[in-house]
Amino acid sequence: MDPLDTQAEIVAQKVRHYLITTMGKTADEASNEEFYRAFCTALREEIMINWTATAHTFKKKGLRKLYYLSMEYMPGRLFGNNVTNISAGDLVKRVLHLLKRDFYTIAQMEPDIGIGNGGLGRLASCFLDSLATLQYPAMGYGMRYQYGIFEQELICGVQVERPDCWLLTQNPWEFRQDTRAVPVRFGGTLLPRTNSHGEEVFDLMDFEEVRALPYDLPIIGYSHDPNFSVLTLRLWSTKESPRNFQLQRFNAGDMGQASENTSLTDVLYPNDNHEAGKRIRLKQEFLLVSASLQDIVKQYKEVNTDFDHFAQDVRIQINDTHPALIIPELMHLLTKENDLPWGKAWEVVRTCCAYTNHTVLKEALEEWNAQRLKELLPRHYKIIERLNHNFCTEIRQKFPGNEEKVRYLSIIEGGQVRMANLAIYGSRRVNGVAKLHTDILKKFLFKDFCDMYPEKFINVTNGVTQRRWLLHCNPLLVKFLETRIGNGWITHFEELSRIGDYAQEEGTQKEFLEIKKKNKERLLTMIEEDMQLHHGVGKEFAAENFLGPDALFDVQI
Repeated sequence: MDPLDTQAEIVAQKVRHYLITTMGKTADEASNEEFYRAFCTALREEIMINWTATAHTFKKKGLRKLYYLSMEYMPGRLFGNNVTNISAGDLVKRVLHLLKRDFYTIAQMEPDIGIGNGGLGRLASCFLDSLATLQYPAMGYGMRYQYGIFEQELICGVQVERPDCWLLTQNPWEFRQDTRAVPVRFGGTLLPRTNSHGEEVFDLMDFEEVRALPYDLPIIGYSHDPNFSVLTLRLWSTKESPRNFQLQRFNAGDMGQASENTSLTDVLYPNDNHEAGKRIRLKQEFLLVSASLQDIVKQYKEVNTDFDHFAQDVRIQINDTHPALIIPELMHLLTKENDLPWGKAWEVVRTCCAYTNHTVLKEALEEWNAQRLKELLPRHYKIIERLNHNFCTEIRQKFPGNEEKVRYLSIIEGGQVRMANLAIYGSRRVNGVAKLHTDILKKFLFKDFCDMYPEKFINVTNGVTQRRWLLHCNPLLVKFLETRIGNGWITHFEELSRIGDYAQEEGTQKEFLEIKKKNKERLLTMIEEDMQLHHGVGKEFAAENFLGPDALFDVQI
């Protein structure tokens, strides 16, 4: 018997087992959505050994690990991408054939994980995919928003935004990790004292405490063989913790304040043109930073007894300015919670942290009202004030008499805390996401910073992964490439340039144009089905109003 058939039968039996034991359904009577969940649970078993092995490999003394913090991720649907990355397409199709199900129909049951607005989150997800494929020791941190980027509907030509309920049904890929939950504190009254080094630190009383609960998602690296790496994307939630809901305020009729901390992970970037929205957004950013950093320190302490190697073993990437509060939070954890002297702690911070900038628009650089930050994060505001004093002193030493430059570079200016300035000052490296972008940062947007610290500014070109955006989503084009240049481009994308050697061949041109046409036909069919589902119009409407596959298509997403 073909070994693949044997393995397919084993997986099929697992699917039947999960349907019976967790949903009380046989394979024949289960809905497509139930079948999808059971199938993913069975498939997840196939990756658990690699996921566990990868995690244990990282728990070695002296191993440097990258921690990637981003408020946004757009990983897309995991089912098809995971099948592609573990090269299990043939196996999955045989299992589905045994169970009389269609691959496309089952794949469509998965909601898109839309916990990002677009480019920033897509680049973050592709970066994790590349790290996993190249088997780097790394881990991602983000937020498990209950409602992702909005569902869009067009009614009479007007866009209507509806909640994106990606968690409406159980997510079979995620693992809830109650033992890794951590407390995050806001507000409170400062109680100054001195540590063992005679330096002022602050205790806190009358604070409000929020419990951050993590859920882990597997990020599977591509591999031709079974030795694939699986990284972890840890997403924080405040939904399911009784201490986050303030019952006394609710009973007193203050419903909004009572549920504020429970709703911190409801929506990505709530509208911040009012005070409540600004508070929640700042709380979201600090929640990501504080919870993630506590987890990073805990992982470090699992294999180390002191902080002598922290700067060597830990790298923290700040993806845009949203997690820039990692700078004062790491200073707080090192100086107050772990009793390091200020100078040593600052060296650790500037060695560990790096900042990726995503915008060249000065007006788009994030700033926070200093008073609001002082009220919500009083200890961290004190740390930022001290950092700013030290920074301004450093600027005056390098550019004596140039107070205009001091004002321009200062972290706190005009009652605002400039998060990009904080991120640059506290980071070892600063990068743009393309060479042109980085050049603009160095020559224009951050020119004065570049004059101060020219060695900090480097380029890291951050692109989208060809595993998802070609190998997984365009099978016709993949076959076209493989018959001509093989499949080395899957992990070495520069090899794709070899297809240029075939550009003048008439047969190659004809096949390429035919593939484009077939993909247009697939798109038209999808739009037609969507119109039928959402607006009740069928083939007659499409025939009258759609251009055919010979038209030029410009697709905006």
